[in-house]
Amino acid sequence: MNLAREDLETAQLLLENQRYRACISRAYYAMYYATQALLIQHNLVSRSHKGMIQQFSQHFIKSGDLPLKMARDLRQAYDFRQLSDYEEAASINQKQAMQILTTSVEFVDQVGSFIEGID
Repeated sequence: MNLAREDLETAQLLLENQRYRACISRAYYAMYYATQALLIQHNLVSRSHKGMIQQFSQHFIKSGDLPLKMARDLRQAYDFRQLSDYEEAASINQKQAMQILTTSVEFVDQVGSFIEGID
């Protein structure tokens, strides 16, 4: 979870400096690291980003342990990260970056609380 929280701080700095593409990337990676921490705690392994999202949904959303919104948020952040990192012509603005960052903060907090509740 330390990497997740570190990336949230970095994403906030990037947003403040109008580096919206990089902000979205770091915000997504905060969610990625939080999800990986959760999977690892349950002895689950993923070899790809899509695999991680699939395992998160299968083991924590379908079971009802976490709300469906979290899976949607993770997928949306992944899609925006793909767009930001790989689509040079894509227009990324402050509103989009703020939305993904806000969602990421909520996601990381929820996963962190869930992990703490298990320990």
